[in-house]
Amino acid sequence: MLRTRKIVLLVTVFILAGITVFTIANKNKGNGKTDVTLYFLSADKGSIIGYEKAFLAENNDELYRSVAESLIKGPKSKRYTAVIDKNTQIKSIINNSGNLTVDFSGDYEKSDLLSTYAVVKTFSQLPDVKAVMITAGGRDVLESGFIKGDEINLESDDDCAQTVHLYFADEEKKELVGEYRKINILDTQPIEQYIIKELIKGPKIKGHIRLLPKEADVVSAETTDGTCYVNFKKRFSSKELRELMIYSIVNSLTEISGVDCVQFLIDGKKSDNMGTPDISVPLYRNEGIIR
Repeated sequence: MLRTRKIVLLVTVFILAGITVFTIANKNKGNGKTDVTLYFLSADKGSIIGYEKAFLAENNDELYRSVAESLIKGPKSKRYTAVIDKNTQIKSIINNSGNLTVDFSGDYEKSDLLSTYAVVKTFSQLPDVKAVMITAGGRDVLESGFIKGDEINLESDDDCAQTVHLYFADEEKKELVGEYRKINILDTQPIEQYIIKELIKGPKIKGHIRLLPKEADVVSAETTDGTCYVNFKKRFSSKELRELMIYSIVNSLTEISGVDCVQFLIDGKKSDNMGTPDISVPLYRNEGIIR
């Protein structure tokens, strides 16, 4: 009887010890260090760069929030530029079968396209995350749905750089002058859309003048059967430089192989002709306006 009681007691001790070890192991696992690369913009805001930071979190939800808070707080080094306005608040972070939706307050709207790609790239590497969508007040910021991290290239990635030929106004604002530029293709958007955004950014060569205003908001630019459809959110115009502005777009886009002409759209619809050249019809390259 005494022998039986000793055996039972020993078994009980081993079971309790096993439970204790299991609990400690899981606790250590939950409190384990997770190395995360936080992505920000370079000092010139021209590319996405990152640095590694260690996070301590008991679960994935806590890790997601800590990463979001670090992105809002911003980088310490001047080598990096913040990607989220400091006044931005985290509304919710929901992981639905690997699709992570991060909803920020309206202040996030101040972030540009490249900044949002940096945020997506950061979250896409986290545990149990397959794809990411960033929203502001519930609205999909990129209007692209869920994006996978490998859809966003970095400056250091292979085959992400491409040379384009852009056209701006000359110093007298009478002709177009060309400017070659190497740009980094950081997502799956068409190169045509990148070209429009580079035209909006303006020239890098002294004496070249930007023609597209900063408020120009391009929704999409893609080519079908030789025609590149450029869709702007709203109408913008410069009566004085209208012809130069339009052909800076047309001539820049027709430098791409496969683009024969350009059709302008305003909010998805062909625009009524309100001057010269007539943008209600496809426009072809104009060599005569190039210096």
